[in-house]
Amino acid sequence: MDDNRLELSRELEEMRQQFAVMKERFDRQEIVTDGLLRDIQKRRMNLYDWLTLYGPVMVIVAMLPLIYLCCRQYGLPVWVAVMVYVVAALGIIWQSLERRKYRKEFRFEGDVLQIAGCVRNFRRRTFRMTVFAGVVLVLVLAAGYSAWLPNVQLTDDPFRWALCILLILGVFAASVAVEIKSFRILDSIVKDLEQ
Repeated sequence: MDDNRLELSRELEEMRQQFAVMKERFDRQEIVTDGLLRDIQKRRMNLYDWLTLYGPVMVIVAMLPLIYLCCRQYGLPVWVAVMVYVVAALGIIWQSLERRKYRKEFRFEGDVLQIAGCVRNFRRRTFRMTVFAGVVLVLVLAAGYSAWLPNVQLTDDPFRWALCILLILGVFAASVAVEIKSFRILDSIVKDLEQ
């Protein structure tokens, strides 16, 4: 009987040790998984930064020749070009200020659900600002177009007109695609952090 108790206590002790080893491995695995999740989210935020902060600067620089061509060759009012650049610059400044406000949360340190809430709030505010900036930009371009149209003759140089229209449509399509991609990135960050 003592042998049975001794054997049973040895087996229990072995089981405790195995559970301790399994718990230690599980804890290490959870830390690795949490660390990988944070690294992935940091990479996604870096891509988001490129799309929303650095990308627009490159688009603005690329648009300079187009705006110059439209103003110089086709009589586009200069105030339209200035307003387009002002709206774009204000959007970039707003994005950088928002990033500073949420900088601590975007390091992805601390409680994951709180970080998800901050990213969700950031996405909501960014969406509102994007819609507002888009409406302002459309109004400025509509006013500029109505001021420009009476002074323009479409038969002057059809190739340049086609090039100008294609470039404007290309910039518009690229801007919409970037905005869609940036919001999908934020949505995927929130979804991954909440799971």
